[in-house]
Amino acid sequence: MKLKDIANRIGTFVRDYYNLLRSGLFMHSAYARRYLDTKWLFWAALAHYMLIGERRGLRPNPFFDPLFFKQQSGTEHLIDYLHNMHLWRYPASDFFDSRWYTEKYSADIATTENPLKHFWRMGFDRNDNPSPRFDTVFFKRAIARGQENLKDHAFTIACAPHSDMPMNMTELERRQRDFYDKIELKTLKRVTSPEKRFLVFIQSGQDFDPKYDPRGASFDLLINYYDASTHIGEAQYVFAQRGTKTTAIRKILDLCPEVFLAYDAVLFLDDDIIISQTQIDALFSTQAEHHLDLLQASLSQDSECYYPILKQPVAGSGLRPISGVEIMMPLVSRRALAEFGWVFGESISGWSVDLLLSREVRTQFGNTIALCGDVVAAHPRSTDLGNNPLYKYLAKNGLNPHLEAGRIAIKFGVNDKMSAVDFRILELESAERMKV
Repeated sequence: MKLKDIANRIGTFVRDYYNLLRSGLFMHSAYARRYLDTKWLFWAALAHYMLIGERRGLRPNPFFDPLFFKQQSGTEHLIDYLHNMHLWRYPASDFFDSRWYTEKYSADIATTENPLKHFWRMGFDRNDNPSPRFDTVFFKRAIARGQENLKDHAFTIACAPHSDMPMNMTELERRQRDFYDKIELKTLKRVTSPEKRFLVFIQSGQDFDPKYDPRGASFDLLINYYDASTHIGEAQYVFAQRGTKTTAIRKILDLCPEVFLAYDAVLFLDDDIIISQTQIDALFSTQAEHHLDLLQASLSQDSECYYPILKQPVAGSGLRPISGVEIMMPLVSRRALAEFGWVFGESISGWSVDLLLSREVRTQFGNTIALCGDVVAAHPRSTDLGNNPLYKYLAKNGLNPHLEAGRIAIKFGVNDKMSAVDFRILELESAERMKV
């Protein structure tokens, strides 16, 4: 190779390096962390990308995929995409559709401005969507829930091999519908009429047989098996349906709502909640005496739960007004179920259903929600997303609790953060303290 050719190549490399650096489209630390195994090689990341990474299909940012772009346009080079306007008609990746973005935001993009550059510098921060598939608000509020650096998290998601995560609310809702539509409700036992004023619903598996005395209790019992169990036992109602607690509640409300609505109130328990018959009787007695629409037992100090405020000793004693309950064991009045039973159809996993139900009750009925500190239940099972069989099962069906919680937060304006359940009774819409 002639010296002149070498000099030309070096000159082209330096020019392209400078232009890519100035574009702001290359994520030095994220690239180094992902492909060079350490963020400390950020100083070498761009050179590595230009010399090696680009032809291998390594991403410079979440929204440019060299190999995907090459299939569309014939070139994998980001520098070509930046400076050749005729290439802007091709999608830069499965997340960024250049032509769609340019047409949608044409009033804000100059004719000579690269669409990806515009999105990366301005559009992402103001929640513009880069393609019909990628909803930026959904990404920030649901997918990147709790993440500090949103662009870094987008890079992680984009680079994940075989990622099947829904990137918009429409796709998530389609998966929810598909999951629910496959559930078949099987009635194994059902009494013709209620024997007691109250009902305890237990979502359970493995032939679960609760140690409650049906004759001495103040409540009837409904067992819903989520596995293939056909065990009957002494419960007044026994159903079987493959799914989750919320899908089971929704299916019964859809197909035979009279099962629930025949009772003054229903306590919805997970099968790993440790609570005695006497404690359950006390909850129902308290609900009836104070005309409560939602009631929650407190939890022992060593219990697993999302809202620490529900645990002792913080929960305290007596009956305390509270802004919401948790899905593991809410006691719900008949009128709340009749009016707001639809909320159980908003999340397969159950995440944020409790907050939505609590918000609707407060809005419609006022402060009729309380925490009963004198009843202390226990919930020993871990809620770890990675190891919990329920969440593994949902993942196989393309469902993620974080995304479902984010969807509810977006759609209904619900605060799904750790501070959402509080002894202060707050209306989120006005942020003013309600008088108890």
